[in-house]
Amino acid sequence: MPSPEKGVVDAVVLAGAPNDGVLREMSDEPWEALIRVAGKPLVRYPVEALRDAASVGRVVVVGPKPELEEALAGLGVEVVPHGEDILESALIGSRHLAAGSEVEPGLVLFATADVPLITPEIVDGLVRRCLELGGEVFYPIIERSVMEERFPDTRRTYATLRGGTFTGGNLFLADRAAVEREQATARALIKARKNPLRMAQTLGLSFILRLVFGLLDVAGLEAHVGRTFGLEARAVIVPWPEIGIDVDKPEDLELVTALLERERAR
Repeated sequence: MPSPEKGVVDAVVLAGAPNDGVLREMSDEPWEALIRVAGKPLVRYPVEALRDAASVGRVVVVGPKPELEEALAGLGVEVVPHGEDILESALIGSRHLAAGSEVEPGLVLFATADVPLITPEIVDGLVRRCLELGGEVFYPIIERSVMEERFPDTRRTYATLRGGTFTGGNLFLADRAAVEREQATARALIKARKNPLRMAQTLGLSFILRLVFGLLDVAGLEAHVGRTFGLEARAVIVPWPEIGIDVDKPEDLELVTALLERERAR
């Protein structure tokens, strides 16, 4: 069975988002994961990268089952129906892995369905770094200069820490038991992500103020998240800006379409 000790983890791809936002003007597909990009469904790109990564064992895709099974035909991955929100879908995926294994999955790699620029090499590099660091939850962050050098026209949300200005990635690793244990706090954070007052109530006002004024470093960020969630958290600075490119706006879709079509034409 795949295990972190052997440098291999299982993966869950979250593909249950309905196409009812700003991307609707670009495609009439009912699900964001099925929007066609450079000739194939968006979800196939991250799934293919995970399937071909040496560091990934089983791949479970969580979303609209019949449609995804058709879109991912021939890739040899498992598809299970999604939940009501992203956290429930993540739990469904990790529980499916646990139910189908003789041992606890341990660390699970979670990916969104809208990260078409990741490669097997990027996945392997991220998994290797996380396993070397040790911990229960790993969140990749990319320095702004690295992001803008590779993708100068993309607009991302950045946070300034002591030591750099960073944006977050769309892959993360987490221990399955930790996700189960801290799901109430995680759900509160997801609900509060667009409400500063709620976020302050969850993480603490002093933490928010230190973050806003750039008084927090990576170690302080890890320590605060660890105290809040009661787990060992790692913010992993990575050199792969592709992890930070997700498709949630029309300009993102145009960017990745141009890049992938150029790659396909080589």
